[in-house]
Amino acid sequence: MTLHSSVENYITSTKGLPFFYVVGDDKYVETLRELRQRGLMIDRVSDFCPKDDKFPNIDDIIDYFRTLDVDCRQNKHVLVGLGELLALRGADQAEKELRRLKNTTLGGAHVILLLRCVTAQIYALINEDNRLTQQQRVLFDENVLSSLSVVKVRYSLGSDVVQGVQGLLRAFEDGAVGSCTVSTMLTFPNSFLPVSSIESAYAAICLVIPYLGLEEFIGTETQWGYLFQELTRNKNKMEKVYEKYGFTDEFEVELYQNCAGLEFRNWLYFLYLKQNSDNIRNGYLQYVLNETDNYECLKDNILTEIIRIPRTDRHFMAYYEERKKLLRSFPEADIAIFIHENCIDPRESIYRFTDNTQMEREEIIRWIATNGYIAEVEYIYPALSQYLNDYIFDCGKLSEELTSYFKEYRIQKLTNRIYPKFLERVNSYAHSLPYTHLETRDSAILKIENKKSAFLYWIDALGVEYLAYITELAKKKGLSMHVDIAYAELPTITSINRGFYESWPGDKKEKESELDDIKHKEKGGFIFDDNHEAPVHLAAELKVIERAIDRAATELAMHTCRSFVIASDHGASRLAVLRRQEEKYETDTKGEHSGRCCKEFPNADLSYAVKENGYFVLTDYGRFKKSRAANVEVHGGASLEEVVVPIITLTLRKQTSLVLKVLRKNEIYADRHDGTEIMLYISEVENTQNVSIVIETNRYKAVKKDAKHYMVQMKDIRRSKKDVSAAVFDGDDLLGVINFSIRGKTATVKNDFDDLI
Repeated sequence: MTLHSSVENYITSTKGLPFFYVVGDDKYVETLRELRQRGLMIDRVSDFCPKDDKFPNIDDIIDYFRTLDVDCRQNKHVLVGLGELLALRGADQAEKELRRLKNTTLGGAHVILLLRCVTAQIYALINEDNRLTQQQRVLFDENVLSSLSVVKVRYSLGSDVVQGVQGLLRAFEDGAVGSCTVSTMLTFPNSFLPVSSIESAYAAICLVIPYLGLEEFIGTETQWGYLFQELTRNKNKMEKVYEKYGFTDEFEVELYQNCAGLEFRNWLYFLYLKQNSDNIRNGYLQYVLNETDNYECLKDNILTEIIRIPRTDRHFMAYYEERKKLLRSFPEADIAIFIHENCIDPRESIYRFTDNTQMEREEIIRWIATNGYIAEVEYIYPALSQYLNDYIFDCGKLSEELTSYFKEYRIQKLTNRIYPKFLERVNSYAHSLPYTHLETRDSAILKIENKKSAFLYWIDALGVEYLAYITELAKKKGLSMHVDIAYAELPTITSINRGFYESWPGDKKEKESELDDIKHKEKGGFIFDDNHEAPVHLAAELKVIERAIDRAATELAMHTCRSFVIASDHGASRLAVLRRQEEKYETDTKGEHSGRCCKEFPNADLSYAVKENGYFVLTDYGRFKKSRAANVEVHGGASLEEVVVPIITLTLRKQTSLVLKVLRKNEIYADRHDGTEIMLYISEVENTQNVSIVIETNRYKAVKKDAKHYMVQMKDIRRSKKDVSAAVFDGDDLLGVINFSIRGKTATVKNDFDDLI
């Protein structure tokens, strides 16, 4: 670049007055570089600022000019920053100071005022005094346009923000163009440079992250301020801040820890979710985020938003399952918030519950006890549904009776009521004592082979009511199961029925007392009174049994034993508690076990009792007076649920991929005389002579045709039937469920005839 002749002429001659050189943004730096190369000293207006955030005094600058000729070795100077300073001070101030500088005498010094932003003011000065042109003391570059503007912030935005007006002027002097951001306490009310203010941390963040995508109202000034500080420490990168706090794209991991709290970290996680909403694969979490503007509500909204989604909504089931996954890490105390809100509409509340927590499981049972059982429990509380599944007993001529009895018993226990016909049935057993057709528990245990290599696990008060549930658990754990149905000695109390445990010859044995504690001991934590009538203890009972099967699977997998035997001293009755019936007969002896039995006494006149082992044992649902009221269940009496007990032998199933099929499904016909016949393919069976299928409450034996094929004859099914579901058993092991439809022969012949026509 070659300097203009008027500039050359000025610096080579003695003028005694300053030179006004007006430039634009595009040539400013280049012009300044050329002047420096020509040996001119660069003076900065910013050097005259008394403090970092104080305007320079023009008088000090003029005084400095007037002393420049003292140093004869260097009296050629260029002053930068003046135009920008005057633009900040306003048009009136600019015109006033430029007018003063026009007439400022410099002696032998040469001072070029390199000016931006005051083009209009210099033109006005020329119009006022054309001597500037005549004396060749003014020069306008070809392009004098400037785009300078100022952004005022309260926050330091790192290296991109200058501190104080001194820093701002220095940036201008160095050739800054466009928007300059300054942290200053000064105001620029008269500036003809565009000035905008960023007074909030949020606005400051938006300045460095233009596409933040977050609304200011979702955070407080303090929170945005703290985030701003974190950004300055992490190169203004939100990703680095999130990484610092350990947030990953596994949004469901540690969800509770991240959203349950009022710390900065919890709020930051809320921002993280908001910014990554499109990447969240959990639809329910996305839905909750869209409905949540306050991070303090996020945790509670995850818990409760499901309540506001109609059950008929096409997304409801998907949201239900996705929410269930999210809530697995939520503690019981927080679930109480959901339960409280969910009770607003009792008709709908059941459909929102999950089986994640004990509190919810109890609420489900409480709802059923009030409103009755619904089919949706199968997905709401699968364990409870499995508990209610039919268990088809296979114990001789009592099989059908026990199957029917315990099917009714379980639903009455759950719904907290006694059916009058069932009560009649119980009373009818007073003298027939049907359980005596079974073998005794001690006899059944005596038949167990290889006791020294078996683990005996005594679950106190385990009755046969849980067998359907145990069957499902064993299947899931890959365990083979054999069940013997037996009966306990009367009265059904532990002191009389513990001999099997004490005489067990093996070293591996253990007693589990929690089930018994739950049923009738204070430490079990459950009571029965007018305010606590629902059978919520059932949820705790099922957990005890689940842990028992887990323990069996662990012991067998570790090969600490070859078989795992679960046995019981007696069962227990819920319905005897619900009955609230005291025997009218006054006795001199005290009733035991909530009055279900008492020591023999003379002249007894009891219609529903038997005498055994020195006790009167009640066979109905009554209780003797003078005994402590029951907790939630009782034992000691002679009802079937108290007397009939299982002996369950669990072993490891062979690790095979079981294939189970109904052959020729389209050719299954019902015959009016012979019934229905199906052929099964089963790839692996332990006991080929003990395969059966169960349809509803009916069990049908399967006849082996060869190692993998079995024929099942169902003589009582003589009509067509759609969508038949049958459980296939290998002994007591549930192999799986098959589905098929049965066609009527008459209808088939007619259809075939129609096809011919």
